[in-house]
Amino acid sequence: MTRFRLLYSAHFINAYLKMQPLTMLAILGLLLIDSPVVLAQSDDLDTNMAKDPKELVESVTVPAFLPPDEYNRQFSEAAEKRIFPIGIAPLKQPRNPTNDPRSRITASEIEAYAEQLVEFSEQSRRDGNILWGRIEGTKYEQAAHDWIFTKLKEFGIDDVHYDKFPPYESIWFPSANSLDVVDAPGFADGQTFAVEGAITPFPSKNTTAGGARAELVYVGDGTPAELAGRDLTGKIVMVRGRAESSALFSSVRIAYSRIATGEWGTPAGFIVWWQLPGVEQVAGRIGAPGGGDQLGEVVPWISVNDENGYYLRKLLDRASPTDPVMVRMVVEGRNHPPAELQTGNVYGILPGKSGKYIMMFTHVDGYFYGLHDNGASVAANLALAKYYASLPLEQREHGLIFLFEGGHERTGVGGTRHFASKYTDLMKNDILLISRMEHLGFTQQLKEGFLTGQTNIGSPVFLTLSNRSPLLLELFKQAASDYGVSMADNYSIDFATDEIAFYPPFNDFGSPVFAGWLQTGAYYHTTADVDMNGMSYTEIEKAARGMAFIFDELGKHTVADLREGESPIPEDSVYSSLLFKLFLGNN
Repeated sequence: MTRFRLLYSAHFINAYLKMQPLTMLAILGLLLIDSPVVLAQSDDLDTNMAKDPKELVESVTVPAFLPPDEYNRQFSEAAEKRIFPIGIAPLKQPRNPTNDPRSRITASEIEAYAEQLVEFSEQSRRDGNILWGRIEGTKYEQAAHDWIFTKLKEFGIDDVHYDKFPPYESIWFPSANSLDVVDAPGFADGQTFAVEGAITPFPSKNTTAGGARAELVYVGDGTPAELAGRDLTGKIVMVRGRAESSALFSSVRIAYSRIATGEWGTPAGFIVWWQLPGVEQVAGRIGAPGGGDQLGEVVPWISVNDENGYYLRKLLDRASPTDPVMVRMVVEGRNHPPAELQTGNVYGILPGKSGKYIMMFTHVDGYFYGLHDNGASVAANLALAKYYASLPLEQREHGLIFLFEGGHERTGVGGTRHFASKYTDLMKNDILLISRMEHLGFTQQLKEGFLTGQTNIGSPVFLTLSNRSPLLLELFKQAASDYGVSMADNYSIDFATDEIAFYPPFNDFGSPVFAGWLQTGAYYHTTADVDMNGMSYTEIEKAARGMAFIFDELGKHTVADLREGESPIPEDSVYSSLLFKLFLGNN
């Protein structure tokens, strides 16, 4: 009561200071009286859900066992009586568009490009693919590349290329994925429940013919403390997947490998319950960071969304040793060798007066709708290409290369490695800056219990800057300020694996300076970009205009300017670094 009273009284300080002395003394006396009467509920108002522990548990028993569809229906109806939309506009950009030439880069243009990229992904789903989207090596990725090639030509770029090549590694495709509850306490004879959208997006051991039918057990986060005394032999084990900060860096990587060692017996299957509310599907990883997806081939595994994971866990609340929850899990698929697939790069080259080039690259392949990763940024890169193609040579101090790469998601380095190998001399001698936009455009989500929704604030991005160039750091800070880009107050010198073709110690292609914006939040590799209406093209517009500002400012500078005051690049990969081991060891 005392703490609440202090917090409560703080709201009255300004008004309190304006009152007459006698009034002030009267209120001060009330605040100092240690009596619950002052802030207590009225006698006829009872807000308690329950009076004792048993009553509280019983009050939520019925909702706890509603199947996901019925739960969502009732939840939506209840929420619509208490929560209402505002329709608030995005925060404005500080820079005045009336005198800014980069205002020709617009959200509506970017959105139109993005919608076409989504259509290629939707076609993949309509065609019946389990793992759908612009998946690396498929005809849907190729269709997107064909379309981008045509657009670059339409923009008036004469020097446009489409290099086709096989992926650098085999690509896993599931041919059968299903998860069914075949028996559970409270089920009628013959009643089953099919888990919709269950998916195995990365390499897995196959289940036996007909699938694995076994008892379902839940082990929380899959920590040693939660596994202590358990015998998982022949069971199908469900683990909670905490997206720390996303399905890319999650608690499941270590939990899966811990269980796959066999220390607690060899399970028949492994279920990842991704705790990401509102998301239909997740293409999350369970192997080692930095390319160790083959670890998933030890135990068959499948992933489910948040709502279905909750339902499975709630069914287990009623289970007993004599009346368990039984499930059937089917995982079938294979790694397709590079010879069976084709990916590629599309790029347009605009010359400049200096003979040096700025490269902006974005990857075209993506899981599901592939907007957050990375279609919206591809669309922004197209808008940048159109903008600079409209400028005469005299207004381009440096040339620009707009690279739309394939082969990113599975191997990480496909498109960039191929480009760097083909243009070794260019990489060594003529690149001023390499940049990218990755996972941009998602809005910051409100999550206050049952009160959820989009906001008018972009999810914060962070800067990656290879050589810690003071000049580039100031340019990115100014761009973020001028265009209203929500940017974290720190930056990293490390990059994801798709950049390893661009600087030592990983290769011999030279060491151009790399800098760009990245955002990998909770909704990485999920359907939230469309299902939750999570993308803001105004935010993408801000980022694209900010990048154009940086490119234009670099017209005043040379390679030497970008290297002045630089720091050396680390000798180890971030994926195998002590920093990552410490991070994952805490999950």
